[in-house]
Amino acid sequence: MMQKIQRFGGAMIVPVLLLAFNGIVLALSTVFQNPDIVGSIATEGTFWSNIWGVIEEGGWTVFNNMELLFVIGLPISLAKKASGRAVMESFVIYMTWNTFMNAILQTWNFGVDLSDPEAIGIKSIGGVTTLDTSIIGAILIAGVAIYLHNRFYDTTLPEWLGVFSGSSFVVILGFVAALPLAFLAAWVWPPIQDGITQLQGFMASSGTIGVGIYVFLERILIPTGLHHFIYQPFDLGPAVVQGEP
Repeated sequence: MMQKIQRFGGAMIVPVLLLAFNGIVLALSTVFQNPDIVGSIATEGTFWSNIWGVIEEGGWTVFNNMELLFVIGLPISLAKKASGRAVMESFVIYMTWNTFMNAILQTWNFGVDLSDPEAIGIKSIGGVTTLDTSIIGAILIAGVAIYLHNRFYDTTLPEWLGVFSGSSFVVILGFVAALPLAFLAAWVWPPIQDGITQLQGFMASSGTIGVGIYVFLERILIPTGLHHFIYQPFDLGPAVVQGEP
């Protein structure tokens, strides 16, 4: 059991290792676009500022696609065979799951409005507007894909079905599994997001206690990737804490 836990922990490190360099890029970009630090050369609209603005956007690549990194990274370490094919299968199954959620929410709504992909709780992943389940959803679906790969990749099918063997068979099974999982996520996740929204309102109106809860949750949720549900509404809106003039 401990060996399995250690193996999973090692697999989680694969995408995390990419964060360090991109974090440095973002830090340098922020510094070099600050006129108070580097002078008038960093004034908005100058060639220097524009170049570092472009570099900064590149630095966000990893952070804006964490879900895909985990979906792709986990099978590299956890697939027991043909890890390259497992990566492809995991990606296809994950995108199928998100596409199912998009279609489900547009058809039955479940109290979710997908019209604004920039809204808190909504995210565009691989061009598909879906629920922002962050790396939690990515890890769960990647886990399903890895299980299916390890269990069924070598399944021998009748010769006339040979074209559906290997990765195709795994993706077919993943397609079937993704549909009920998408319905489950569309049903379960919005209430979780509503609860987070109500908690944000409580934190914004409860003074020192709210600040303490904010800091605690923001820190404890960092490993799950869900901490942005806590800080974004306060940093970028819509949750606002009124300060003293």
